Amino acid sequence: MFSTEELSRAIGLDYPKNKLVEWSPAHYLMCDLNKFDVNLARYHDDYLSILRQYANSGIAYTGISQGKVYAMFGVYEFWKGSAEGWLIPSKNLRQKTIPFHRTALRFFELAAERMRIKRLQFTIHSQNVQALKWAERCYFDFEGTMRRYGPDGSDYKIYSRLF
Repeated sequence: MFSTEELSRAIGLDYPKNKLVEWSPAHYLMCDLNKFDVNLARYHDDYLSILRQYANSGIAYTGISQGKVYAMFGVYEFWKGSAEGWLIPSKNLRQKTIPFHRTALRFFELAAERMRIKRLQFTIHSQNVQALKWAERCYFDFEGTMRRYGPDGSDYKIYSRLF
């Protein structure tokens, strides 16, 4: 799709201090996960296999700053023009809130253009208040609640952005 160098330039990262690299399972093991992602992983026998499927079905990157993993994210198309975004943040991401937010906004635009996406969506655990607010700050619209959707039977909310 595009190289990490090209993507880093396009979204304005100050390489090499802050950079994007292609996602690797090792990044998940290196990441200091937040509570939601630690709990979610407990409901899967092999959560890394799920992440590999996401990465193999689309594009996947890791945001690294000064050697630390701050976020892993990607987009996979489930049919032509419609895609699902995913994000696994480090619990330390708060230290990079503003640069991460700016990067995410640019990434969504670039991914939509390059992948010819007309709809990008997220499914977010209904109790993950930070993620719900962040989706709205990224111009995603709330569409509804997916009841008992999660692996633990919890509700999830679906957000979308049209391009």
